[in-house]
Amino acid sequence: MATVDVLIAVDVEGALSSGNLGANTYMVDTNKYMGSGNEGTDELKTTLNIGDTIVWTVAPIDPGTSAEIHSFSGTAVSDKYINPVQDPLAPTSWESKFQPPGGTSAGTSYQYTMTLSFEGKNMTFDPFLVVA
Repeated sequence: MATVDVLIAVDVEGALSSGNLGANTYMVDTNKYMGSGNEGTDELKTTLNIGDTIVWTVAPIDPGTSAEIHSFSGTAVSDKYINPVQDPLAPTSWESKFQPPGGTSAGTSYQYTMTLSFEGKNMTFDPFLVVA
């Protein structure tokens, strides 16, 4: 089983001034040729094998601001395909095993909601996980 890292770069000032986190979020992962798609957008499609570990890390584009992952929700979480927990040694990172039900066919996608927090405000966006 592999570990797939996802970097969430966020323009905090842009998100706060426009009220639109999605338009100010840029995601990439370490899958390279494994089939992930929509890199550089808030709708990243991270392709994973069942049992892979996914690690999400958030970083503000402007080093004078801060951003944190607040929580995860959505069907992928409520159906327990992922159970993200904060890394106690790296507070800007969360991780989870990818555990969709057995017999899930390749290409099946699961949307999840990530909530980011900055300057006392929570905002959400909805990327995807895709079965390899």
